[in-house]
Amino acid sequence: RGHLDADDPVDVARYLLQNKDLFDKAQIGEYLGREKEWQDGFALKVLRAYGEALDFKGMEFDEAIRYYLSGFRLPGEAQKIDRIMEVFAARYTDQNSGTFPTADAAFILAFSIIMLNTDLHNPAIKEERKMTIQSFIRMNSGVCDGGDFPDEMLTDIFNRIKTDPISLKE
Repeated sequence: RGHLDADDPVDVARYLLQNKDLFDKAQIGEYLGREKEWQDGFALKVLRAYGEALDFKGMEFDEAIRYYLSGFRLPGEAQKIDRIMEVFAARYTDQNSGTFPTADAAFILAFSIIMLNTDLHNPAIKEERKMTIQSFIRMNSGVCDGGDFPDEMLTDIFNRIKTDPISLKE
């Protein structure tokens, strides 16, 4: 209807971002997480353009995740979450050089933060079984391109997620 060029992934991404508070966030997440083969990779191109449209420069890693996920709800399927978080990790790493040695390290930590958020804020998990700072640090041991993330960074992330959960359901 003239609101966007439906054949241009950059324009579709722009439209989704501009209207993120009007559209169903679960549907946006499902669309962005579509299989690579869907419509000859069009949804994947939209996902990449969506990530490229966001500015994460100078943001704390978990705050950037929070900002990224404010426009959609993560789908339930692990492969879709992988695709979505890979785009985030690559964009964050590009814009914050020196924070992570590789986008893979950023991806692993991003996925770990999603798991931490779920663990700390899921009412079905008993308090004594919830992740601790020490277990979060242990879980991320050796995954930063063969080394460790700084304990202080992981502790700060843990405390921010514990205090202010990332909303994954809006």
